Amino acid sequence: MNAKINHIAVWVLVAVYFLIGWGWYAIWGDTWLNLHAKAATDIERTHNVGPYVFAFVASIVVNYALAWLIGRFNATNAVAGLKIALVCWFAFLFVEYATISVFSAFETNPWPLVCIDMGRPLIGFAISGAVLGAWRKSAL
Repeated sequence: MNAKINHIAVWVLVAVYFLIGWGWYAIWGDTWLNLHAKAATDIERTHNVGPYVFAFVASIVVNYALAWLIGRFNATNAVAGLKIALVCWFAFLFVEYATISVFSAFETNPWPLVCIDMGRPLIGFAISGAVLGAWRKSAL
């Protein structure tokens, strides 16, 4: 089962995926807060590492699942890996999240907020899929 998973690529992508979240909300954080009708002062800065640990574990799960699927489908290049990752993102994340968002609190989540929230995993999945498709495990 592990024969097709490039563990080095997965762990590099775990770090990249985690950093994408930091960068994404560094860029879109103020807009995201405004769409929630909040200001930066409304968010208490806690020293709780729990959310970061959870995000890191989620990054591990996402990248190993993509690596497994890409290996399972015998995707042997970046485009094939990218296609698998984008189908996963669209079918399992975007459609579900968008459905939940439009129903939550009587449709108070605007589409720009949905796009900000789903843009980060879109970029993460796309990069992970392309890299995992291209960076094959050596046959040593």
